[in-house]
Amino acid sequence: MNGLISKVWESPGFTFDRLGDTELGLVRSLITDQYLARLHELQPELVPQARDLGIWDYHKLPIQFDHAQAWTKQSRLLAAEHVDRFSAMGFLERIRQQLGPTARISHNELNWRLVRPNQPNDIGPIHADKWFWDGGYGQMPEGHNRIKIWIAIHTEPGANGLKMLADSHRRQWMHHFEMRGGINKPIFDEPEPEMPLLPLAPGQMVLFHDEVLHGGVVNCSTTCRVSIELTVLFDALAARRFAA
Repeated sequence: MNGLISKVWESPGFTFDRLGDTELGLVRSLITDQYLARLHELQPELVPQARDLGIWDYHKLPIQFDHAQAWTKQSRLLAAEHVDRFSAMGFLERIRQQLGPTARISHNELNWRLVRPNQPNDIGPIHADKWFWDGGYGQMPEGHNRIKIWIAIHTEPGANGLKMLADSHRRQWMHHFEMRGGINKPIFDEPEPEMPLLPLAPGQMVLFHDEVLHGGVVNCSTTCRVSIELTVLFDALAARRFAA
């Protein structure tokens, strides 16, 4: 992950890393356990079939609940005790080598997503993550900065994943806010620019500036896309010192 600072803060605004195979297996296991526990709450008779099919074939289940209402953000946050397990993973160790030893996961939030095939409503509009902070998502500790990380867990490169616009953090994009579902959500106010799909295979991740434009794409695969995202906070002075 050489040049993390220059690639994220300068050009193109993002860089790549990956989970180890054992780490990917652990993350998949944690997500699957929570997925099955949630199904047990929603429609318990589905759990044996869901376990046999795997989370990637969730869309084949005969669900009797509303998908969007069932899988709110709160239902997709991994338990706080798993933050320590993530914090010991190799990619965060490599981040600390460049951003300082106090770099940590923001808000103890590990948020996974489940995107079904050919379901446009399962993805949100393009945005920059900074806009959520501007809209009141949370407070930044004084003297700190942040980067965003998106990790492919079950994906098919070229058919689903994340699209991103290089160097888009170098200009201001017009947007406004609307209250939706109790959340002050940013709405993009310009024609959508052409944005390439990042060809991320399972275990690969993109680390990016929180003013970079990005968004999901309609899943053209025959299986569900599963990903996880997190924000890393770090001491801005320490980062400059470690990057020197």
